[in-house]
Amino acid sequence: MEERTKSRGRKARAAERSLDSSASEGAAPAPTKKRTGQVETVGELLHWSYACHAAASAAAQAGLARYDTRCWMIRAKLFKGLRAGTMKVGSLFADVRDMPRDRCVYCGATPPPKLHGDHLIPRHRGGPESGDNLVWACRSCNSSKSARDLLEWYASKEKFPPLLLLRRYLKLAMAEAEARQIMGAKLVDRPSVTFSIEHVPVKYPQPSEFGPPFEAGVM
Repeated sequence: MEERTKSRGRKARAAERSLDSSASEGAAPAPTKKRTGQVETVGELLHWSYACHAAASAAAQAGLARYDTRCWMIRAKLFKGLRAGTMKVGSLFADVRDMPRDRCVYCGATPPPKLHGDHLIPRHRGGPESGDNLVWACRSCNSSKSARDLLEWYASKEKFPPLLLLRRYLKLAMAEAEARQIMGAKLVDRPSVTFSIEHVPVKYPQPSEFGPPFEAGVM
């Protein structure tokens, strides 16, 4: 009996380590059946991206150039907890409170004479008309982004969005999906949402590729 218990314990630890097996690879890996049980629903997609975000934020805050085992452990624990409902994302209040108001959230510039309000998820797509969805941008960035979604805009520039903004965006997306009760909706069914579901990242670059600290959202 004791030997069987030890065997089950070894298998469980091996399964947990499978989530960290990519520590020696390049970028944070995309979800696979082995690592996540396969991302098939809206909830799994958003939870996986948010868990990857937590790992990326931890790496950036620690000044790491590459992800390490601790980052993979953070990702694995959070993804498992979000899926099981034993862990929750933080409130949007902290994200709004910590967002700079004296410079552009996209480029960090402090242009005269003023900044312009911009919606992360465009109003014409149904994005909320609330402070949670509103940021301050310089005239240049505001004009460049225009009415595009945050993720669409960065994809068009072939750049990864700042972590600080991406965290807020993912929370907005999860709040919408939960309110509409579509977290369990299958991705293959192409559920109608206001956020850019096709651009939600499942693979994050190495911390060294995020650019300046402000761009990485480490503030």
